[in-house]
Amino acid sequence: MKLIEGMKKLKVIEKKIQHNTQRINEYAAIVSSERPIFGTEVAQRTQIQELIQSNKDLASEYLSLKKRVDLTNIKSMVSIGKDTFSISDLLQIQRNVAKLMKETFSALNDREAQGRLQSIRQHSAEKPPHIDRMYDENEKHKGLQYWQGLEDEIETRLEVINATTDLIEL
Repeated sequence: MKLIEGMKKLKVIEKKIQHNTQRINEYAAIVSSERPIFGTEVAQRTQIQELIQSNKDLASEYLSLKKRVDLTNIKSMVSIGKDTFSISDLLQIQRNVAKLMKETFSALNDREAQGRLQSIRQHSAEKPPHIDRMYDENEKHKGLQYWQGLEDEIETRLEVINATTDLIEL
């Protein structure tokens, strides 16, 4: 089974559990003047127990499959450029790390100093103050390009990776 098939199956299992839960909710109680949906109270109680057991079995299957997906994501390595990442790393980079690192490199600017410079009163006899950057503009651009490029590459490759990677057996 491929990784993408495992992830789709997880969603199907979730929907089955939700459907069974909805049915349990519907059958769990009746008004004393109603006739049980399954003919007798015993039959209705049996049906409810079968649905509960079905959800227990589905939950076990879900957890087992989820472990396989997680293990595959941790152990499967992908090379992007000169770097190698696990699929799990790629997912974390895509979800939040790339954004955080782009914000890090975007913070390399002189806006705060510009604001402070505006508020400084200058005495005519003094040399006028100026802004000294405490960072390398080239480093900023390289950092931004790296993280944006990595994010773009992950976006384009993740679907193919998920479609071609076999789930690891437990």
